[in-house]
This record gives sequence, C-alpha cells and structure tokens, in this order.
Amino acid sequence: MSDSHLKVLLVEDNPGDVRLIREMLLEVPHVRFELELADRLETGLVRIRVGDIHAVLLDLGLPDSRGHNTFVKAHAEAPHVPIIVLTGLGDEALAFRTVQEGAQDYLVKGQLDASVLERTIRYAVERKKAEQALRSSELALRQSEASFRSLIMNSPFAIFRISSDRRLLDANPALVEMLGYRSDSEVMALDLFADVYDDPSESKRLVELFESQAQFRDTGVGWKRKDGKLVTVSLTGRPIRDAEGTLTHFEMIAEDVTERRALETQLRQSQKMESVGRLAGGVAHDFNNLLGVILGYSEALEDSLDQNSVPRKHAEEIKRAGLRAASLTRQLLAFSRQQVLESKVINLDDVVAEMETMLRRLIGEDVELTAVRGPALGQVKADQGQIEQVIMNLAVNARDAMPKGGKLIIETANIDVDEIFTRQRPASNPGRYVLLAVSDTGIGMDEETQARIFEPFFTTKGKDKGTGLGLAVVYGVVKQSGGYIWVYSEPGKGSTFKIYLPRVEEAVEAASQSTGPAKSLQGSETILLAEDEESLRDLIRDLLAQRGYTVLEAGDGAEALRIAQHHHGTIHLLCTDVVMPVVGGRELAEKMALLRPGTKVLFMSGYTDSAVTARGVLEPDIFLLQKPFTLDALTRKVREVLDTRVSVNV
Repeated sequence: MSDSHLKVLLVEDNPGDVRLIREMLLEVPHVRFELELADRLETGLVRIRVGDIHAVLLDLGLPDSRGHNTFVKAHAEAPHVPIIVLTGLGDEALAFRTVQEGAQDYLVKGQLDASVLERTIRYAVERKKAEQALRSSELALRQSEASFRSLIMNSPFAIFRISSDRRLLDANPALVEMLGYRSDSEVMALDLFADVYDDPSESKRLVELFESQAQFRDTGVGWKRKDGKLVTVSLTGRPIRDAEGTLTHFEMIAEDVTERRALETQLRQSQKMESVGRLAGGVAHDFNNLLGVILGYSEALEDSLDQNSVPRKHAEEIKRAGLRAASLTRQLLAFSRQQVLESKVINLDDVVAEMETMLRRLIGEDVELTAVRGPALGQVKADQGQIEQVIMNLAVNARDAMPKGGKLIIETANIDVDEIFTRQRPASNPGRYVLLAVSDTGIGMDEETQARIFEPFFTTKGKDKGTGLGLAVVYGVVKQSGGYIWVYSEPGKGSTFKIYLPRVEEAVEAASQSTGPAKSLQGSETILLAEDEESLRDLIRDLLAQRGYTVLEAGDGAEALRIAQHHHGTIHLLCTDVVMPVVGGRELAEKMALLRPGTKVLFMSGYTDSAVTARGVLEPDIFLLQKPFTLDALTRKVREVLDTRVSVNV
C-alpha cells in the first residue's frame, strides 16, 4: 500500500468524534485514508494483531481502559505501529508523557482540522519509519542501498550524520530545505553548532548530553536558517561507537516543530487566560453583590443628607469609590468574556465617524488622527458600546505610546480570510470579515512585551498610570464578539492592532429612541424578590417598598416558589438573582411561568450565565439588570419591565 493510501485504526467510543475524524480524512485531497473503527481497547488490540495497520489514533478514555494504561497496553501490543494519542484540553500533560514513552504525537480534540490531522498521521508514519531505520541498523544493512537511500532522500524529516568534532558527514535534502540553503554543498560546509545553532554556547552541553545517552529523543533546540529566521527543531538520534567504544559520529533526525510549539504556546496562553476568566467570574457574583450594597446604601445615605454637609460629601466619596470598583469588575468580566453583550447589526465606519470628535479631544492636539474608510464596508453584529470601548482603549494606548506626538490611523476594510492566512494564524478560521485596524507611529514593542500585552494587569506604564486592563478588555470584547485580534509592532516603528469581526449580510439596525416624558418610578404592584445575599435583599426590599410596591422576599428559589404557591393575590413581577443555591433563577422563572403565567421576570446577575445568555449575548425578550446597580437603575428597570405589554419568555 503506497503513502497515498494509508490504513488507519481509530480506537474511539465517542460517535461524534468518530464522525468528525472520518469527515476530516475524507477532505484530504491527495491521500486516501482507509479508516477502521474500534470502540474498545480490546477490540482495537485484536485488530492490530491482524496486521497491515499503518497508524493508530487512540483515545485514552475508553469503556474498558482509561488513562496512561491505555497507551501502555497498545504500545506493548504493537511497538512497530505508530500511535497518535487523542486527548482533551485537560489531558495535555498525560499526552506529553505518552509521547516521551513512545507515542508518535498527540492531537487535542476540539482543535482539529483536516490538514493538521492528515499531516500528523503522515508524519507519524514517516517518523516511525525513520526511527526504525536508525534503531534497526542490522535490518537497514540487509536492505538494498537504493531502497535505504530513497527512504532517506525522500523523508520529510532532516536526516544527517555529524562527527564528534561537529562536521557534517552526510545530510538529506530535507536538512538543506529546513536551513534555507540552495544546495547540499553549502550545508556540508557549515559548522553545525557555530553556524546553525541560535545559541552556539549550547553546543558543549548538547554534545555531552548526546554522548551520555544510548539514544536521545525529542530534544528541542533553536536553529538559524540562512535568512536569519529562527526555527524550533526537535532532535532524535543516537551516538555511534566503534568496536573499542570510541565515539565516531551521531546519527540524527531533525523535525521542524516551530508551528507546533507556537500552537502549544497559544494553548497554554489560552488556558491561562481561561483560568483567570473563571476566577473573575467566580469572584464577580459575590463581589458585585457587596458592591451593590455599598452603592445602594451610599446612594440612600447621600439622598438623606443636606446638599452641602460634610457627611453628604463623605457619602459621595463612598459611592464614587464603589463605582470605580464596579468599573474594574466590569473590565475583568470583559477580559474573561463574561459580560453581557447587547448585540445588533452595525457598520464600523458609522461607529468611527460618531467617535471622531471625542477621539480628537482624547488624544490631544499633537497627535494627528486619520480615518481611512473601506469602500462598501460590510456589517458586523456586535455590541456598539463595547466596540466603542475597544476603539477608545486602543486610541488611549496609542496616545501614550506617542509622548512627543505622532499619527493615529484608524482603518476599516472588507477582508476574506483564506486557508493560507489561517495557517499563519492558527487561532483564526476562514471566512468573510470586516477589518478594524488601529495604527500609531509610537515607540513600538519588543516580542516579549507583545507576548503579554493582553494579560490582565500587565502594563508598561508607570505607577498610577493605568490598571493594565485596557488591552485585556479589548481582547475579551473581540473574542466574545466572535472575532480575532493580532498586533504587529517593532521597537521604534510603532504598532498596529488588527481586529477581524465576522461579516453579516443583515441591514444595520436603527438606534432605539425613547419618546415622550419620563414615566414615574413609583408603583403599586406586587413584586416577588428572590436574592440569597441578605444585605442586598434588604436594600432592594426597602427601596421598592418606598416606591410604593408590595414586596414578597425570599432567600432562595425554593422559598420563592413556596411563597408563590401560598400567596393569594397577583404577583406582577419576579425579581430574581440568577445564581442561587437549591433552585437557580432560570429554573425559578420556568416554574413560575407554569404556576403564575402572567408574572413578568427581571433577572439580576453579576456576570454572564448560560441561563439568560447565549455565549454572553442577551437572549431575546429577556430582561437583565447587571450587578452592581444603582438604586435609580433598579427602579427604572423594574418600571420598564412592568410596563411591557408582552410576557417574558423563559
């Protein structure tokens, strides 16, 4: 069977993953994969014993075997067959351990595409052939010189021999290509450690390491190409000694793993940001409840004191500090993609045009602002307020990067992202996008700074000159809006932030305008209040009672249901926290819809929750008051929900 026809055994019990992998392999244009399936490890081992399998895709979590032991059994049964481990995001350390013990590679579920899957399988097969060629020198000697030479010369991996004094003895075309030279004669003239290694001082350590081992595997090193570009290389090989035990040379296989390492770095960065996001979401609920109490009572205290009294000024300072703390919480939630977005179809040119006057005041007279609008710009679906925040944060950063003045350029354009683009930027997907680019002529950034700019609380500004959340907010808003962001910068040459938002074909939605005089915030309706934070519940109850409402209060969803069942009068509104013990807000609302169909619902929450949002976007016909809120915001929202003519869908 040729390299264009490979028989692959998939040991996987998840029908969805099986279907996905089958479809990906069918997409590969130049290789025909014959896929066989086994949903148990024992079934897979029986099939492996039959033979003629080129590669095994092995899930580590199977009904009859789980974890590391799954790989151990499979590898012991068929050490000659390349095994590629399938793993989830949380199993990376386990997957890496299996690679160290003989697995050819691992693939992370949820991050697969056809090209990565095809390349991994093909490389695993080739790598296994190359490893077996190095390990089985006696078998290699029995093969014909032509066959062996063909394997070496056509291998996608760089295979070479190097003497103990660092001279290249032999090399295949893949090494020439990897190093960016035109001929093998150029490569053969190189001193590998002096001319190729990014850190020549590392050569002594590596030689000592290689000499001390019977075989070395997947040793990562940095190499320089002829054009100066750095690549990350994984070395596998062994030292060769003569009959007296004297070291004569090394046999090596080199694989360019630059792209894989970049993906692993992106994964680690993504996991780190997700961890911070989960922490922010967990803290936000309780923290926003406390801030709600601080803001509410400071506002009530402020209203009860004389306009020019010292105690009133103290109350105002408490409220001002609470609002600043609430702003920091919102920024953390924006970074962690747990804010609630009210998305609508907008045109980015219109957004930029509306902001120009404000931006010119923001950046100052010594910075020249230029807006370059793309022709026939498409629409995007996003929260306009959040997009304005993104533009403002980038403009402020640009201004701070140009202390002596400069140029700030905001550009928009329609962009079609193809597969070539996505290969260079693995986090992206092909499709139709609208580009928003913000460029400056400022001081620029080095690579180390660029790698950290989206981390929360990371800042290059001086003390008391920023929270380090501006770009974290930008990152969170863009990602939650379904987009991507990249930065291009060099020290002394300015910076460009490019944001890609998915293009939609819908028409721009008109901004809603309120007409008529403001309605009274008083009321006489009955409100069922469900809130597990006692101090916040007391505050809301007292305020609504002062506005004329009858308030029935409950400390959790279960108590609220009992009250609803035994109350004899009408309950006009359920005002409920989303996250509560025993019975949560959404479940409470659903049961109330059956128990009292006419009752309207107002949810309260400190961060996004799948109960009331879809991927952080507020569901239609759902009313949500985000914590922490002021007393004025609460009373206005209550009145707004009560005055709606239609019942809320839950």
